[in-house]
Amino acid sequence: MKTIKITGLAVCMLLGLSTAKVSGQEIAFSISGGATGMKKPSSKLSDGHTFGFSALYMHPLQENLSLGAGMEFGAYSVTKKIGNYTGTYSSIDTQGDPFEFRYNLAKFTEDLKGNYLAIPIKLQYEGPSLGGENLRLYAAVGVKYQLFFKATSKRSLEAIETSGYYPQWDAELFNPTWAGFGKLGDRKEEDKLKLNNGFFVLGEVGVKYTLSDDQFLYFGIYGDCDLASSGQENKALMSYDQGEKSNSVLQGEGDTYKLRMFNVGIKVTYSFGL
Repeated sequence: MKTIKITGLAVCMLLGLSTAKVSGQEIAFSISGGATGMKKPSSKLSDGHTFGFSALYMHPLQENLSLGAGMEFGAYSVTKKIGNYTGTYSSIDTQGDPFEFRYNLAKFTEDLKGNYLAIPIKLQYEGPSLGGENLRLYAAVGVKYQLFFKATSKRSLEAIETSGYYPQWDAELFNPTWAGFGKLGDRKEEDKLKLNNGFFVLGEVGVKYTLSDDQFLYFGIYGDCDLASSGQENKALMSYDQGEKSNSVLQGEGDTYKLRMFNVGIKVTYSFGL
């Protein structure tokens, strides 16, 4: 909460500068979309996508240099697939005896989806003209604080085979299936997840086209990446607590999970001067 208050205060201070007429101020509205991946558990950019809207106030600091702040809202979807997975999980049965829950999966698939709200702050530089006064290069760098909400995890497990090994008796149970042991077939499960919020570093490069004296179009390529430590991925894709259940690949602490994302995409922006 302290981080959110500090970030909000910085945005308010920046927006407060607009009360005085300053040449070069802009209000910018953007649409962005692109590919998304996860740092841990590692995934390819082709395994996910993101789409977002943003509104920023840009305040000039000096010629060709401006500072912007605003709000961003978007949605994301990432898929993680694992084939031929074998794992174990230490548990206690209904009689109070410790045992090792063993499982084999022919295929594990998890679809992670949700929305986010971010507060970006960026520094933007505008370069020289490109063949005419209406077209210029621009580049921007900055940070944003991102809050995740409405996150869901849909998991699909294929050809599940489980057993319970009791080392104190050197015995392994492959049935009954009602207790969670044996060939259990396929299964689908869905949960709502609470994700850790955090800071992202962001960058953008592209061209700025002047429509009129106070209207502009930006076409750019952007990228952002979670600054937090990626930690370790969850190795226990299944667990046992009076019955078997599947788990997310995301690392969890209590009831909170860590989603470490990176994004690359295209952004189109319309802005007008004040």
